[in-house]
Amino acid sequence: MLELKNIKKGFKVGDNFQQVLNGIDIKFRRKEFVSILGTSGSGKTTLLNIIGGLDKYDEGDLVIEGISTKKYNDRDWDAYRNYRVGFIFQSYNLIMHQSILSNVEISLTLSGVNKSERKTKAIEALTKVGLKEHIHKKPSQLSGGQMQRVAIARALVNNPDIILADEPTGALDSNTSVQIMDLLKEIATDKLVIMVTHNPELAQEYSTRIIRLKDGLVIDDSNPYNEVEEEKIEKKTRKTSMSLLTSLALSFNNLLTKKGRTLLTAFAGSVGIIGIALIIALSNGMSAMATNLEKDSIGDYPIKIEKTGHDLLGVLSQLGNLKQNDQNREKDRIYSKDDVVSQNNTLAEGILQKNDLKEFKKFVDSNNQLKDYSSEILYGYDLDLQIYTNDYEKVNPSELNSKEATSIFTELESREDVLKSKYTVLAGKLPEDPNEVVLVINDSNEIPDSILYSLGIKNKDNLSKDLEKVMEDKNYKVESTSYSYDDFIGKTYKLILNTDYYYEQNDGFIDYSNNSEYMNKKIDNGTDIKIVGVLKSSDASSAYVGYKHDLTINVINEISKTDLYKKQIENKNINVLTGKPFDGLQNTYDQLTKDLGIYDINDPSSISIYPKDYKSKEDIVKLIDNYNNDKKENNQNDLVITYSDMMKSLVDGIKTVVNMVSAALIALVAISLLVSSIMIGIITYISVLERTKEIGILRAIGASKKDITRVFRAETIIEGLIAGALGVGCALLLSIPINAIVQAVAKIDNIARLPFVSAILLILLSAVLNVIAGNIPSKMAAKKDPVEALRND
Repeated sequence: MLELKNIKKGFKVGDNFQQVLNGIDIKFRRKEFVSILGTSGSGKTTLLNIIGGLDKYDEGDLVIEGISTKKYNDRDWDAYRNYRVGFIFQSYNLIMHQSILSNVEISLTLSGVNKSERKTKAIEALTKVGLKEHIHKKPSQLSGGQMQRVAIARALVNNPDIILADEPTGALDSNTSVQIMDLLKEIATDKLVIMVTHNPELAQEYSTRIIRLKDGLVIDDSNPYNEVEEEKIEKKTRKTSMSLLTSLALSFNNLLTKKGRTLLTAFAGSVGIIGIALIIALSNGMSAMATNLEKDSIGDYPIKIEKTGHDLLGVLSQLGNLKQNDQNREKDRIYSKDDVVSQNNTLAEGILQKNDLKEFKKFVDSNNQLKDYSSEILYGYDLDLQIYTNDYEKVNPSELNSKEATSIFTELESREDVLKSKYTVLAGKLPEDPNEVVLVINDSNEIPDSILYSLGIKNKDNLSKDLEKVMEDKNYKVESTSYSYDDFIGKTYKLILNTDYYYEQNDGFIDYSNNSEYMNKKIDNGTDIKIVGVLKSSDASSAYVGYKHDLTINVINEISKTDLYKKQIENKNINVLTGKPFDGLQNTYDQLTKDLGIYDINDPSSISIYPKDYKSKEDIVKLIDNYNNDKKENNQNDLVITYSDMMKSLVDGIKTVVNMVSAALIALVAISLLVSSIMIGIITYISVLERTKEIGILRAIGASKKDITRVFRAETIIEGLIAGALGVGCALLLSIPINAIVQAVAKIDNIARLPFVSAILLILLSAVLNVIAGNIPSKMAAKKDPVEALRND
């Protein structure tokens, strides 16, 4: 069954070459107890290692069941050691961090035996050698003889054809040696047992055949193989393979023997994970806060479409792509580049993009889905209300604070629920009728003097006196005055139409705004406007007078009944005030109609769509985008609209800044991950050195080079998972005080929120980085010579 043909083997020692085996020819029977004797250096152990497939011969051939091993590859030798050979060593060579049962089971694991069968066979083998009661102990808890019995059980468990024993009693006392030899003799009745020993007495007493070596040659064989051929028995073998679970178990048990170092290493590796986890948690919390801000303000900030849209992104992209034709140019000439007209054209097309709101209003009015998604759709008109005091003083637009008149009257939100949530009624009530208005003060209960003067609360004569004093003394300060709510509530004003300033004469219209008699009469006949309440806004930093949208519609409707309105609408090419055509510059139809308050109700200056909720907002945006796509497909690009979503723009801006800062911080923290990865590589290399003998043991029982690599990769995976879990755990613990501090200082809840998916990915990232870092040491372990590894102490 086993034959050595002219086996030669030598080793290079420094610059010299030492021949150990000089041509060994031996045939072994299928069942016999062979003892190999010889002095130190005669080649006994080398011969045993070659028979066991741990070492390779230089010349000759090892024939197994009539088959040459010359063409065996590494996987063939691994399978041979696992299925056909069982090793028993002088120093036992047990894996000390594994239980006795696991030490025996491991050979079966490499053979692919399932868990239940593996355990059964291992217990049977341990029972056979008298260790059934000790299966859960560690090797360190056994005597020398018991450990050797474990080694014998491990050698027998896979039912090999050959048992190789290298000085099996060398470390045992006499009584224990006899017990081990009796056991080997019993085994030899069914298998080939080849034992290397220095003890000729034991060999003489127990062996059925003694072979003596000297200087690498056989000098005596007490019972040489006769030429009668034994029956050839085929034994099927499969490729060996260590499962991932076995690799993890081996490495985990090894790490448990070094708990302190394992935890310190994991903590060092977790520092980078802690940093990244906290950054992600804070980034996620701030993004969630921004999103919640957007959701909470759905009712306050609509999707707004104005007659003049703004597309800054489009402008920037167009400016970046401006090019001029550079063909047919002479090289020795200087050419002008149009960076004025082209860019202004781009700005005109981009920033001042016209929206056809008349057409879009038709879409809005006819789209039931959009109405379903909206709590309110508000059509706005850029109308400046013309307000006077009962003493004929101009209130609005106010001309006190700037070169141009500015409006102190602002249209309020239409929805009652928004009004009640946004404003606190300090006195009086919210406006109910179109002619009722309210005074809105800022969050400090202040009103600018300009509004007080405009409303007639402060005397304008005092304003002139104060201005004179300021001119004389720059340090002069106007004393602050205070008022009760009753000083405002109940005050009335007069509203006139924008067209009331013009008097029709000789088929034309003349500006009579400077005619006091005419204007006083118009004001006297104007509509009464009454302040009915004083409010404070939750987000107001300035003060104003608020009025209902209904007042705007009433004014527009009244203006539409005037002759000026009718004549201007009928002839849009002629300015009815001058009788001249519009020149397209300062004198434009749009500007004139705005000044006169001439609006078509079906052609608003803005459309504000208030979504019912956050999801509805997304649906509304899709409907608008679909509207634009339809217009583009029908080559109606002039009808494509640009809309603005102020809150979304703000939130997106916040998220962009948060993401940029987070990315920068993560890049910095990643340095610590790199350092910890290098450290893991070093620790893995140390582990390889510490577990060198274990590598030799695993190779001896049939583990392949890939299996060895897998064992150490498993160790880095475990270290990485522990480091990742520790990092995520620490980050979650640190989030508690961070959240508490931020809540106390800024009143923001849960600013640090680490998503579950991110936590899992960080743990996996830690494992992957550790595997990468430990890759080189793991491959170094696989390349170790099994014979040299077994000699390591």
